[in-house]
Amino acid sequence: MRIEQIEAFLITAENGSFARAAELMGKRRSTLSAAISALEDELAVSLFQRSGNSLQLTPIGQTLLADSQRLLQSAKRIEQLSQQHLEGIEAELKIARDDSLPEQFWHQCMHDLQREFPQTSTAVYLLPSQEHAEFIRAGIVDIALGVHNSVELQHRLGMVEQRTVVSPEHPLAKLAQVTRQDLSQYTQVCLTYLQKGQLVIQDQVGRQYLGLTMYELIRDAVLGGNGWAILPETLIHEQLNQHSLVSLATEATLPAVYFQCLTNGPNLKVATWVRNCVTKELTRKFKI
Repeated sequence: MRIEQIEAFLITAENGSFARAAELMGKRRSTLSAAISALEDELAVSLFQRSGNSLQLTPIGQTLLADSQRLLQSAKRIEQLSQQHLEGIEAELKIARDDSLPEQFWHQCMHDLQREFPQTSTAVYLLPSQEHAEFIRAGIVDIALGVHNSVELQHRLGMVEQRTVVSPEHPLAKLAQVTRQDLSQYTQVCLTYLQKGQLVIQDQVGRQYLGLTMYELIRDAVLGGNGWAILPETLIHEQLNQHSLVSLATEATLPAVYFQCLTNGPNLKVATWVRNCVTKELTRKFKI
């Protein structure tokens, strides 16, 4: 039993004609008819009732139709996966990322990835970028993307501005110049992450803080008037333009952060595609 015979059987059954099936497959009618006859001989059953120009599935032919379709689909998937491997396209890609880029971008990115690489399975794990290196070292994920305070040049996709922000109604928004002492008087909404089994509060200024594990949660808390925060401009670009967030003029310059890509080995095609997608978005929208 050959896959070509199964395909000939299915296309003939769908079209009810040897001539039409042969045309669709780009074969001679005699060649296609011989393929189906050989399949019938091997199975020792008749798949079609032939009467002049009329062609009907036999009861056993009808019974075998669904399994034949599954067999053909499986065979094509085996061929696709084998070709994908030869082309350096991952069968599976596990991604860790933070949320310093808007979710709308990631939704579109994953949609485009599935369209571009339909045979690649993808898992995305959302966690603070400070935990990315550990996940890469442990082999839990293949690629990790997010903003970092580190300066590993080989992994940089670009530098990202940070902003100290509050809601327009917050008392700090009324000050023309904000000092560290001013900031320490109000609740800071901070990023929290795990480091060596301990919960770390990032860039804590004063005593009072609200620790959250994602930038989007921090942004939403600030929008709700729960405090001030230091956030990457890539995430709050729209809110700053709409004036639903206010960028404070502070006395100290915020340290640079870098959007980086960490991997646990050479990037194959899908990982490279994701990295390029992020780089394109950073360059297009934020001119990084």
